[in-house]
Amino acid sequence: MIDIIDPHLHVWQLSAGHYQWLRPHMPPYWHGKAMLQQDYLPAKLALQSPFRLLGAVHIEAGFNNQQPEQELAWLHKQNWPCTYKSVAFLDCAAGLGQVESQLQALLPYQPVGVRHIFEGNDEQVLHRPELNIIAGWLCEQQLLMEVQCNVANPKNLARITQLAELFPQLRLVLNHAGLVTPERFSGWRQALNELGAYPNIAMKLSGWEMLQAGEESSFDSAWFQRVLTAALEHLPTERLMLASNFPLCLWQGSYQQLWQRYFDQCQALELSAADWQQLSLYSASRCYEFDAKG
Repeated sequence: MIDIIDPHLHVWQLSAGHYQWLRPHMPPYWHGKAMLQQDYLPAKLALQSPFRLLGAVHIEAGFNNQQPEQELAWLHKQNWPCTYKSVAFLDCAAGLGQVESQLQALLPYQPVGVRHIFEGNDEQVLHRPELNIIAGWLCEQQLLMEVQCNVANPKNLARITQLAELFPQLRLVLNHAGLVTPERFSGWRQALNELGAYPNIAMKLSGWEMLQAGEESSFDSAWFQRVLTAALEHLPTERLMLASNFPLCLWQGSYQQLWQRYFDQCQALELSAADWQQLSLYSASRCYEFDAKG
């Protein structure tokens, strides 16, 4: 069996939470959004031979951004096909008193980290001076910070490396390959060169379907190989993780098909078995505190 830890996925039950971003009248206005407007529970994560899902990391899905601990409580009641860890929402745009209250409410549920999406209008939140205080709190609680932003933006890159330097004990995990696009590729690759110098920065390779965001989207093998090859040039495999972004990945095929494609593309690039295991299992195990050895 080929054991997998998927470090970036989402599950939801529309009747249980708010999920404002999934409502038809709310952004993002993806033309394939209708496919997401149904329940996706952990049972849909099943993999067949030769793959086995050993662990999963649930990334906050907007269950209730005012009381994000409610999502963790809901997750705890679900039937998971594997060991799971959770990354909770933390409203880093709020006043420090509210942020601290949210964080304290999360702690009893033992999340492994937190996320605030630093995109669009919220990109400015990444640059708030108060984020330094929040980062310090995360260090105290040994929680990681998921960073979802365009790392090819020099200002964002400078802020990320500043946080990494100021807080060497803080694990910073870049979502969706730093939001690389073909148009941003050159600047993105230069950013990786700088990010490689910071051992507390890791990157998840996922979100391919978001370039098209629709049910007619298709997996682009050449683009995947281009991104993975560049990432491997600047970051060790121990700091790179393949991830699904389930259920958004279903725009490009089944969950099983995604992991088979990952395996096949790594074979096509002639990566070693050890590199594949790092990318698909051991890097995520270390980053998110699972028990897999390697």
